[in-house]
Amino acid sequence: MGTDEMSLVRELRADAPAPGRADLAGGRQRLTEAAGPRRGPRADWRLAAVASAAAITMAAVIGTQLTGGGQGTGVQQGAPASAFRIGAAAPVLRDAAAEVADDQAPAPRTDQWVYTKDLEIRAQEDGPGEEAGGPRETEHWYRYADPESENGKSGDDHSARERFQLLAGLPSDPAQVKKRARAFYPGDGETAARHEYRALTMLAMSYPADPKGIAAVYRAMATVPGLTAVQTQDALNRPVIGVQYPGDRDLFLLDAQTMRFAGWGSLDSPTADGVSAVLKTALVDRKGARS
Repeated sequence: MGTDEMSLVRELRADAPAPGRADLAGGRQRLTEAAGPRRGPRADWRLAAVASAAAITMAAVIGTQLTGGGQGTGVQQGAPASAFRIGAAAPVLRDAAAEVADDQAPAPRTDQWVYTKDLEIRAQEDGPGEEAGGPRETEHWYRYADPESENGKSGDDHSARERFQLLAGLPSDPAQVKKRARAFYPGDGETAARHEYRALTMLAMSYPADPKGIAAVYRAMATVPGLTAVQTQDALNRPVIGVQYPGDRDLFLLDAQTMRFAGWGSLDSPTADGVSAVLKTALVDRKGARS
């Protein structure tokens, strides 16, 4: 079992003016009232993101009803390619770091398995049993402590335990975090910024993950030059924040509420070829268990 979900994710892979405060005021107020007390104040962009994504979702549902698309998986085939620019990703990522830093830290056991369930959208066949393109749900089980994926036995693939331990030991200095990320996921022929972005996003996808480590990764990512953020929806119409590397069309997605990894998106469409959405992650006691 030398290949884990990080290797599988590697295989996956509209501009619009940002709405003004007046445009979002009504939705922001309703969301605030519905959400009730929270553990701390949220920046305006967070409320704007959820309000805008809710509006996008409603438009997608109406569009689907008119075009007759989307059944079974909940993917809206008539969904518009809508993404609103927030601006530079740095303040978004720093806010995300503050959001996750105080989350409860998991305590995985060495005998447990990591269960993942994802929605993937493919335009073409992948192989036997997957002849038809389109949305599909995939499930995988990985040993949390897998000796075959540790100590360099699988190249730059790492077990969930190795990723957890690395995150738990990260320093607070973003420069040192980027240095460790580059060493953990070596590059070949990439620019320094591209290498750092790739390595940091790989770490941010880790499950289980030490929350302070994820916060350190977000703060380090905030120093990668040129990253921008958009508010949009994933393939299941959930509100997400997309982080974009300069010139790319794909988006690294964060759940707009939890600020944890939510999948990969695209500026072209929420249901473009290669996008993915995290449906569930869990630590389980045996292979085949889902909770």
